[in-house]
Amino acid sequence: MEKKPNYRLFWYPFICLLITFIALTIALESGYYETKISQKVTLTAEKIAEFEKDVANGQAVDIKDYLNSEYVDYSSKASDMGVKISHNIEGFMTKGISKVFRFLGTLVG
Repeated sequence: MEKKPNYRLFWYPFICLLITFIALTIALESGYYETKISQKVTLTAEKIAEFEKDVANGQAVDIKDYLNSEYVDYSSKASDMGVKISHNIEGFMTKGISKVFRFLGTLVG
């Protein structure tokens, strides 16, 4: 009895990549990215005009009043624990690899 090749391993990822490509192409062609960039430029131009108006009126200006902070902290206890674990693994691996190379250096030299 002949065993048929399993083509699903090729077609499922291929179809997913094709759908992703088509979605990104549609977003690009519809002007989604240009709209987002133009909104940021408009906000910046508005803030510059507001700054110039405040300077012309002689008000005290602070740069923090004109900057939009878009930073959002998405950390959680799980992500903090993951960072600590990765730092510990990094330290362990760094020390271990340096010890292995020192040992190899003593064997060669």
